[in-house]
Amino acid sequence: MRSDAKIFKHPLVKEILEKYRRIWALSGALSLLAWDRNTYMPEGADNMRSVIEAENTVLLQELVLDKEFVKLVQNAYDEYEKLNDYEKGVIRVLKRQIDYYKKLPPEFVREFTKLTAKAFSVWKKAKPKGDFESFAPYLEKIFNLARKKSEYLGYKEHPYDAHLDLYEEGLIVKDLEEYWSTFIPALKELFQQITNRPDYKADSPLEKEPYNKKKMQALAYKVLKYLGFNSLHSRLDVSAHPFTISIGAEDVRITSWYHDTDFRRSFSAVVHEWGHALHALLVDKRLYYTPIEGHGDAYAVAESQSRFMENIVGRNPNFLKLWLEDFYALGENFKKYDFEEFVHYFNLVRPSLIRVEADEVTYHFHIFIRYNVEKSLLEGTIKVSDLPRFWEEQFMDLLKIEVLNHTVGVLQDVHWSEGYIGYFPTYSMGTVMSMQLAVQLEKELNASINELVGNPEGIKKVINFLREKIHQYGSMYPPKELMTRATGRYLSPDSAIEYLKNRYL
Repeated sequence: MRSDAKIFKHPLVKEILEKYRRIWALSGALSLLAWDRNTYMPEGADNMRSVIEAENTVLLQELVLDKEFVKLVQNAYDEYEKLNDYEKGVIRVLKRQIDYYKKLPPEFVREFTKLTAKAFSVWKKAKPKGDFESFAPYLEKIFNLARKKSEYLGYKEHPYDAHLDLYEEGLIVKDLEEYWSTFIPALKELFQQITNRPDYKADSPLEKEPYNKKKMQALAYKVLKYLGFNSLHSRLDVSAHPFTISIGAEDVRITSWYHDTDFRRSFSAVVHEWGHALHALLVDKRLYYTPIEGHGDAYAVAESQSRFMENIVGRNPNFLKLWLEDFYALGENFKKYDFEEFVHYFNLVRPSLIRVEADEVTYHFHIFIRYNVEKSLLEGTIKVSDLPRFWEEQFMDLLKIEVLNHTVGVLQDVHWSEGYIGYFPTYSMGTVMSMQLAVQLEKELNASINELVGNPEGIKKVINFLREKIHQYGSMYPPKELMTRATGRYLSPDSAIEYLKNRYL
């Protein structure tokens, strides 16, 4: 279990990593508890589980703030310039973690963890019924505590800044306002151009076709195997909302969902989550058991990997062609559709209610709406009771569609129930990064994505490129530095618009 001595040479860092093993182990145990809560936990266990998770999170805080451990990290930080890049990564990540827990009173950590663990169970029951009223009191408490959290953590300009930084190191509202101010208008114009094309079709009959869920699950495993799935270190389960969780780099779990119709929802969810899993599984083994084993506070970079798989690979005609016979086997009516109809089905561009089903163009409108919700709730310009109306107004303004019910409205995402406020913007940023990576891949490999994704050797080259550029480093580098190393830029909405034009015009 010792971290690799060849890359961690400084004696202080070596000592820190030895002491860190208990923190690493407890973090893994908490991840396992979260996975179980989302998958197999008995429904009636939510009250007791919320206490278990809360007390273990406070214990994690105590371990991180152990005086001897904090002193060691500070001493290593004092010699920061003498450290190599691996060691600097360890100390940077630990300094952030220590700073975070120092600012939060243990009773707050306990209360917030207990609340969100319970709120998840309430949301899980409320979503299918569209019962916002039963979830609203929990959501109100979550945002009340989130505002307290902003004050504890501190911020310069906006209370949302404190939360954004937890998901993308250094990110603030000012950055996002600049990002949205150019990106959203450009996307609106592009969307108009796409829908004005003479051959534009907004829907597909495949959306309404019933499918065999067992055959869809079998297809999911087949697709995963093609993309590098290894049952020794991964598993696929079912949950109310698809997710990926890493217990450690040798134990990464994903989930999907299955519905009566619209098999694309399940297919794309599996491919998306496997992008996350590869990010965790393909980290440099020398980083195992260290603070930089995972992606850290670089959620946009993490989402770039899942969105790359979902969009760049998963919507590609040559990739889809691999599974045509499997598509035909999903139901009696599927054989009447030709291949081009399946390609169209996976590449629809149109306004929609569900974020995870949205196309590459309108997806960013869904994120912008959630950004506006979180920012407004934190600054107090709207209340939780205003949320359904605010949500509906935002959808009508940006997407020109009516929200039918709360199930496909404010209750559709799991994130707020688990206290993940500040996460959503990273989905849009990560999508842009995935396009930057696609352009860079074609440039460096001197081959098109189309050529690569439709054969086993080609897809291995794609995954190896992502491993070399992103996966292997874990959270060794801050996100801005990692993406700049990989593509020459941190975030380029202009490049994304150019990419989308080439795809859809």
